[in-house]
Amino acid sequence: MESCSKIWDDVLENVREKLGPLRFNLWFKNTRLESIDDRHASIAVPNIFTQMWLQENFSGLLKEDIGRFLKKRDLDVRFVIDSVQAKENVLPEKSVVEEKKADAAGRKSLGVNKGLLLEDFVVGSNNRLAYTAALEMIREEYPPFNPLFIHGSVGVGKTHLLVGIWNRVKKEQTVNAVYMPAEKWTNEFIYALQKGKMELFRQKYRNVDVFLIDDVQFLSNKQGVQEEFLHTFNALYDSSKRIIFASDAHPRQICQLKENLASRFMSGMVARVERPEYATRLLILRTKAARYDVYFPEDVLEYIAEKFADNVREVESALITLTAHAKFNERKIDLSLAREVLKEFFCDEGKVVKVEEIEGVVLRHFNISRSDLHSNKKAKTVSFPRQICMYLIKNQLEWSYQQIGSYFGNKKHSTVIFAIKKINDELKNDDRFKSFLDMLMEKIRKNLG
Repeated sequence: MESCSKIWDDVLENVREKLGPLRFNLWFKNTRLESIDDRHASIAVPNIFTQMWLQENFSGLLKEDIGRFLKKRDLDVRFVIDSVQAKENVLPEKSVVEEKKADAAGRKSLGVNKGLLLEDFVVGSNNRLAYTAALEMIREEYPPFNPLFIHGSVGVGKTHLLVGIWNRVKKEQTVNAVYMPAEKWTNEFIYALQKGKMELFRQKYRNVDVFLIDDVQFLSNKQGVQEEFLHTFNALYDSSKRIIFASDAHPRQICQLKENLASRFMSGMVARVERPEYATRLLILRTKAARYDVYFPEDVLEYIAEKFADNVREVESALITLTAHAKFNERKIDLSLAREVLKEFFCDEGKVVKVEEIEGVVLRHFNISRSDLHSNKKAKTVSFPRQICMYLIKNQLEWSYQQIGSYFGNKKHSTVIFAIKKINDELKNDDRFKSFLDMLMEKIRKNLG
């Protein structure tokens, strides 16, 4: 009989063709054929979740494929926890532990999560362009576009992409790569300015090879900071350094951003990350659940995927919470437990959007006063936010045109209709504007918490 490794290589080649690379790597990456005889085949897997998932979803496929290679029809396929991998996971060598601790400490000091890897990033139609562009920025020292600007609402994976790029570059390339949120960069700039250390600050950031800045919307309404950021950008760009940004909004929709800085942000590739559709959310859940040593039934994952439509970032919290409840209460994870435990994640009862919350988000974003918003001023800096606010109130609260007009200082019925129609027309014709409104709605939702 052929060796187990040779048989398993042949089986895996066939499985990969049937499942495709993404599903194959998710479930079969760390498996091996441990033993085989005339009646049984034992397949070693890394953890209990993978064991249960393969048993439930792929035992028939593997039984058929292994049986065909060995010309046996009634083969019993079993999945066992790999004792070698389990031992390595529980008790690694001391030198490896120390190395990992040092690595983690170094990355933590930079505010970088070493667990966010590109190979774990689930790609779907919502993020394929941004992901492909990210790979191009890594692959080429002089990519065909520069900078890369990634934008999308909260919790759709922008930070995962940026940190994933940083982790990959630090692992594979001998370059000086910096990742940080724009707020941290701003704080360092202000500190350097106050302490007379601007030359050191400029040397630190104008000589990097890969410059990754998250949450650049934080630069909004900070003129002096924007000026220094622009000079840093120009220095890096003129030296052909790789520049990658992420933001909650398109550059054109970042309030009070200098025109020349917005123009620089848009001078390369601009890629929007949408909220993932149901199929991608489910795949994200399966990927995250595979890291746990408990089994999540498919109907539970489907339930969570259906509910977590807005913010995928909360998925990890839901899985942790569900796992803890199951262990502490000695219950198995099933749909009943998921509904019971996770109801507070989804329950919107009692959390009704109020007109003050909508208005507050608009006022803060556009930095205008409530008196201006309710006035008869026709300057675009006032009329445009007013039209957006009217649209959001109609869309979220379903007020009548008369109610909205009355709220804004007895505006005419026709004025409100015109405002809402104008916003609807913008939504139909401009994807960037849709992204902007999504961002405002995300801020309103966050206020409900």
